[in-house]
Amino acid sequence: MSTSTADYLAALLAEAGFIEICHMDPHPVSAWFHEVHAALAWARQRSRTGNLFTTLSQIDLGLLDAHIRARMEEAPGKPTRTPDSTIGRYTRLFFDLDSERPKNTASTEIELEEARIRVEACRTILSAHDWPAPALAMSGNGWHLQYRAPLPNTAEFTEALATIYAELHYRLSDDMVTFDRSVRNPARLCTLYGSIKRKGIATPDRPHRQSWIAIPSDWKQVHPRQVLALADRWAKIAARRAQEARHAPRSTQGRPTHRITGKGAYNTLDVVSWFRSRGHYQGPGSKPNVHRVLCPWHSEHTSSTATGAAIFEPNGAWPSFHCHHSHCAGRTIRDVIALWGDADQFCSSTFERRVA
Repeated sequence: MSTSTADYLAALLAEAGFIEICHMDPHPVSAWFHEVHAALAWARQRSRTGNLFTTLSQIDLGLLDAHIRARMEEAPGKPTRTPDSTIGRYTRLFFDLDSERPKNTASTEIELEEARIRVEACRTILSAHDWPAPALAMSGNGWHLQYRAPLPNTAEFTEALATIYAELHYRLSDDMVTFDRSVRNPARLCTLYGSIKRKGIATPDRPHRQSWIAIPSDWKQVHPRQVLALADRWAKIAARRAQEARHAPRSTQGRPTHRITGKGAYNTLDVVSWFRSRGHYQGPGSKPNVHRVLCPWHSEHTSSTATGAAIFEPNGAWPSFHCHHSHCAGRTIRDVIALWGDADQFCSSTFERRVA
């Protein structure tokens, strides 16, 4: 069940104490609040146009006041925002997964569903490391997770979050969905849930949607030591992965290249029919030549999700395969051909070898 905007702001203000609400239409206009009703009234007056956002962390009022005064002297009349330097501590960790789509457009239902699949995968990954249940939000065009996390705004945690966001980007991003690594800064703006997200011109297949958030009834905090422990673990994994990549052929990322001995002309391979015959086809992706599939190695994935793999149909070339799970890094369509062994049956012609 979604949480009302008033209840969401009340929960945020209870921990942040003071928030900025920013109205983009198209330029930013901001105001700062410590009380729910005043914040709601200001937002409602501007809700018919543009987009509304809030900060998520605790603002040091003394530093903010000094910043605003300095800005007024330097650039009178120009809008100002809450800078990262005025944040005393984080109160929320914000994760954002958004579909790849044409610039300045809203998501289609298919694109939005792709992002939902990945946000569930993100939640599963963090749950496996004993992080408590987050708030789940639909931003209008993508999906968000918010974790309660009282973290000091220090260099140690800046580095830790950079590591965590980089690893999630590596595991969850592909040609269909992107995990946004940039949203980890302390003064990051986040959708004011309950408002309409307006991106480009609304059309029947790319509508403007009302955002929403669902907060768990028992919304527990992520302890700072859990954040540091996960960052340390993933930093070692990333370092090991980088070392393996340096010592392996670039095309294989440490996996041997399979020599294909079949007789099919694989530039004529009907890759969709092939995956469908195996029960691994899941549906069209966000682009005409992209399709969602069940990874042939899904049983070996460390997370419980079976989604996140895709096949691509380039014209006149071999089709390609990609799985975003780290276990499948470097696996290509050659690996699938070698694993299943029946790709020739789905080629419309045979490969004619040149005779010297």
